[in-house]
Amino acid sequence: MAQELVVGYNPLPAAERVAHYQGLVRSRLIWLGIGVVLLLLLWFWLRDQMDTAQTIWMFVIGLAFSGIWLVLAIVLYFGAKRGLDRINAAQGYAVKVDPQGIEVAGKAVAWPDVAGIATVRTLAGQPRLTLRDTTGATTSVPITFLDTLPGTLDSAIRAYSRGSQWIDTSKLGN
Repeated sequence: MAQELVVGYNPLPAAERVAHYQGLVRSRLIWLGIGVVLLLLLWFWLRDQMDTAQTIWMFVIGLAFSGIWLVLAIVLYFGAKRGLDRINAAQGYAVKVDPQGIEVAGKAVAWPDVAGIATVRTLAGQPRLTLRDTTGATTSVPITFLDTLPGTLDSAIRAYSRGSQWIDTSKLGN
């Protein structure tokens, strides 16, 4: 058996999310442009029948929907970009498991000092691998940052800790 399992950072899922949200922003901009053109055509056609207040309300209501979706897409894009930047800035490896203990995101803990290893879903919905030691200190790394499957990591943790530790997935829910 190998003396350790080293799990590196995997930027591919984060890069895919950035590309997805970049395309979504582009799509929302196109639909906003189409909305502006349609509203201008409608205004040009009905301008004699509408007063200033009606014209303003038509544009506000017509563009608010596309504008809100555009803002949401931009926020999601920058969140995905920030995640990719964190992966690219990370040095070393995400997780290391060996007979002496486990290291997650740079924090090493010996097996007797490990209080728990769990997957926890954050408010954003992204599951994280969380390591808690007996003093209550925690450290975590998003599971999507890892270049191995959680089952492989769980098997290594069980083997190297001689069955005393495993990844608790009960907090993920369904």
